[in-house]
Amino acid sequence: MLALRERRKRLSALLPLDSWIWLLPIVLLAAALRLYHIGYNSLWFDEAFSWLVSQQTPISILTDTPPPILPPAYHILLHYWTLLGDSETSLRLFSTTCSIMSIPVLYAIGRRLFGPKTGLATSLLLAVLPFQVYFAQEARLYSLVVLLAAIVLWLFVKAWDAEKLVPWLLLGIAIAAGFYTHYFIAFTALVLNGFVLLAQPGDWRKVKGMFCADGIALVLVAPQLSSAFRQTREVATNFWLSKPSPLQPVVTLDFLLFSHTTPVWAVPLALFVTLAILALTVLMISYSDREHRQWLWLFLSLTLLPPIFVFAISWLVGPAYLDRSFSVVTPAYALILGWAIAHLRWKSPTPFLFLALGGLVILSLVNHYSGLDPAKSPFREASQTLKMNAERGDAVLHLHCSSYLPFEFYHPPVDSYLLNNDPNSWIPASTWAWAGRRISSLDEFVVDRNRLWVVIMPNRMDEHQKDLSKQIEAEYQLQDTYEWDHWDPIEIRLYESTSPGRRESDETR
Repeated sequence: MLALRERRKRLSALLPLDSWIWLLPIVLLAAALRLYHIGYNSLWFDEAFSWLVSQQTPISILTDTPPPILPPAYHILLHYWTLLGDSETSLRLFSTTCSIMSIPVLYAIGRRLFGPKTGLATSLLLAVLPFQVYFAQEARLYSLVVLLAAIVLWLFVKAWDAEKLVPWLLLGIAIAAGFYTHYFIAFTALVLNGFVLLAQPGDWRKVKGMFCADGIALVLVAPQLSSAFRQTREVATNFWLSKPSPLQPVVTLDFLLFSHTTPVWAVPLALFVTLAILALTVLMISYSDREHRQWLWLFLSLTLLPPIFVFAISWLVGPAYLDRSFSVVTPAYALILGWAIAHLRWKSPTPFLFLALGGLVILSLVNHYSGLDPAKSPFREASQTLKMNAERGDAVLHLHCSSYLPFEFYHPPVDSYLLNNDPNSWIPASTWAWAGRRISSLDEFVVDRNRLWVVIMPNRMDEHQKDLSKQIEAEYQLQDTYEWDHWDPIEIRLYESTSPGRRESDETR
């Protein structure tokens, strides 16, 4: 025992707990979790849309020539990133890089406010949480949102005790950058303003600093405000979102830890553990040191208030509630949980709940790597089958937008079209006119076609698309069918014309 204690003392002397070197294994773990199987699943619609927008010029993206219903920053950065390559892995590596970069930022915040234990616990959480791993492997904006939200918090913490205005001005720039990435950063700015006014109401230096940060942010985002208003109205009136249930903000807290990687049978347990940990953490905060307490209440407000705000907007104005959009609150959420881990009370149930959380994290990560992702249908495999079996003069018709863009990314060697005359489509026709080849009726597609490949998403077939399928079967004879079983299956049907005149026309062409 004496020898073991002596070794611990020597190790502590060489590598004290407040040494930044302890962050290195956490960053390496995060990188390993995010790089493993990063290219395993096909790109799905949202990722293919990110790729398509990133292929435009930065000026076109910035001026909103394409209507992506998203701010422009992520797609502009992805545009330059794809200069290094635009494979599935390359597209997703931008998100991976952003996700890894957010870890030292959160470590710095936790260390500065609460000590090195909280910094390490927070960074470890961010490294292993399935939500962070999942979106670090997607060609979407959410990992960039997490990074920018973390930078906003870091700059706010630095500005809080600063004597000069420079940190506040940098904070304003960071808020503007966040707004150009996701509009929900506005709720973060709103909570920060409330904190400045309520935490120390007589400190006019802080009020003036926050006022300057707001001014800088407003000046920088002014060119985007009209587009933000238009896109928000489009989402609230024409998007596929519906009004959230009263329990949705509670479900969001679980989603921000696990995404949808938890096995179905374990979801109730994950929800219980999430709520129990949060309840006990709030109790711990109420008994914490006064110096720590104000920051913990701020981070709790940053975690809970944005979902509540958007929930209210969704019911009063129009649906705008989407769980993954609250990635903006995950840095504050991780800081609260990291502080709770660093201040565990062993005579309370909290340690057992965090052990259960660790078990659920491992279970969810294993399920993520080994199971089928319900959002990512096997478009790569379906496209490869089409490449191997297509002939000169063939054409591909997509009855649903979910398959059209992924197939465009995988470049099938035949003409590909989207039949976009669905009156219930949430995507405006102008978007598809910009995105690629689009036809408005089946008649203009089938003329002079001898062989047709029709791509169907069976789970997304409505009555309108079923009628289109019957119309095709009336003019063409089904020759072959290829199917891929999945949560969201794909079916490719090969049709040949029964009209001799059409076959002769195709051979001549």
